[in-house]
Amino acid sequence: MYILDEAMATLTSWADMLQQTVQAWPLVLQGIDAASLAIPLATLLACVGLCCLSGMARLLAVTRKRSSYAKCARQLALLAVLLGWSLLVGGRLWLFYTQGTFAPDSLANFILECAWMLLGSAVMLVSVYYMLWKPMRGLPTLHALLAFLSGLAGLFSAGATMAAARLFAALDRSDAALMTLEHIYTPDICTPFFCALCMTLPLALALAGGFGAFWLILRRRHDDFGRDHYNAMLPWCAVWARNAWIVYWLLLLSATSLQIHVQWLGDSFTPEDALWESAWLLLWLVPALFWAIPARSATPLRHKLLLFLALLLSLAGVLPFHANMTEIAPPLQSTTVLPQASQQPVLP
Repeated sequence: MYILDEAMATLTSWADMLQQTVQAWPLVLQGIDAASLAIPLATLLACVGLCCLSGMARLLAVTRKRSSYAKCARQLALLAVLLGWSLLVGGRLWLFYTQGTFAPDSLANFILECAWMLLGSAVMLVSVYYMLWKPMRGLPTLHALLAFLSGLAGLFSAGATMAAARLFAALDRSDAALMTLEHIYTPDICTPFFCALCMTLPLALALAGGFGAFWLILRRRHDDFGRDHYNAMLPWCAVWARNAWIVYWLLLLSATSLQIHVQWLGDSFTPEDALWESAWLLLWLVPALFWAIPARSATPLRHKLLLFLALLLSLAGVLPFHANMTEIAPPLQSTTVLPQASQQPVLP
């Protein structure tokens, strides 16, 4: 325990030195903050999607009678295990490092601990799924069910993580005392928050396809399954990434349109804002275009750079998802007399 305390103290001092160094460069600091938010969240969603894609490939290996799907399913499962354990260990260290920021019995701490435990269950399930590959070779349906269960647990973990982020966003507002849990977590249909909830699964599958396609390129020298295997499975991952990302982009377009509508009614939307929003929407469409090229190519292994750029842009594409997920409308000021129980604010 003393060794862990000393290690955390050393990391704290290094973090303070790094923060003092980059304070002179605001743009660099903003980039670091964005990366520290986008990379863990994208990794969590990719781990969820990889469990689902691996389970689908495991079933397709039986229905289509092609061994390449089984090999690809095992490769994707290995990536899910690596990402899951990295998140599990990193998340525990982050919770240990920030445990003094909020009270131990607070709602925020409870949600974060639940998210970490759900992630732990997902990682354990996908690890068992990967280790039982040979013993359960004759039970493909049951074996794939383990992958889908791990993906479901990971999806719950992602939901709890975003619930904590939404609570933190509410606590940072000046009108936090007027909000209740119902106002924070009840999504209205025509709101960016509702669109963000619908984005979660498509974004997870798109990131999984992007991570999986690039992972197959990295594993080619270690897993020598032949060129035909990668010529078939790399486009399969790219197709999943492209199609799921298009669904995500359409939902992002809907959320942006709702925000523009609110700004238009408030006479706060300018032509400069229209150009800015249009440029961002076109930028988030680029990953789908990059994935479409290897998806339709007869030689997908030649498009390593496009797959890498698509993966980087998809990581950045998590930021508007987080912004919509944590978007909270101001509470309505009502003149009616409410019951005494509903007048008590939930948030401090």
